[in-house]
Amino acid sequence: MADVPVIEFAAATLDSGVTVDLTLDAGELVLIDHGGEQNERVMADAACGLTNPVRGSVRMLGRDWRRLPPDLANALRGRIGHGFRPGAWISYLSVIDNIMLAQLHHTMRPEADIRDEASRLSVAFGLPGVPTGLPSDCAPGDLARADLVRAFMGSPALVILEGPPADLTGALINMIRTVRDRGTAAVWFTLDPDLWHDKAIPASQRCRLRGSVIAAARDRP
Repeated sequence: MADVPVIEFAAATLDSGVTVDLTLDAGELVLIDHGGEQNERVMADAACGLTNPVRGSVRMLGRDWRRLPPDLANALRGRIGHGFRPGAWISYLSVIDNIMLAQLHHTMRPEADIRDEASRLSVAFGLPGVPTGLPSDCAPGDLARADLVRAFMGSPALVILEGPPADLTGALINMIRTVRDRGTAAVWFTLDPDLWHDKAIPASQRCRLRGSVIAAARDRP
């Protein structure tokens, strides 16, 4: 799988009516100005194989989501880390259990190893440790950091970031540099024009919505 793109939108027209042309290889980072949260949601869902394009195709590691049986599709989703907008927590589970859930479900890793990784990532994102209370007991800033911890757990082939808070940009850039060296690709959605143009963000591609198409932008910084 090393020679195939991590994620590929091949003239993929999504439910929102937007068409996406994007190929992201291992270790690449793309910044996407998607024009609105509806486009962000349908693009993220299509990248994870949760919805199918109306036309065109979406492939993850060379595999067309539409052609995968459910068990293989589920295993492939285990290769995706996801940073969500606020609120994407299972309310009755502790934050640490939310963070560990995907690794416990998709891998055979010992629970102690998963906890250790969660602790290391928590420190990297400015937390003193992994929050152990319920999501409702945590401050919004701590939950935002914990969400990024959840996104980078394991060795994801792809990380999807839905508008991460601006005050975490520095820590996020450092983490992306680290995982890109291991071949992780990242999709970073933003509606902030200053961030999209920020030369400090080591994006290999910058895409934005033009009319009804999301594709590589000509006005790159």
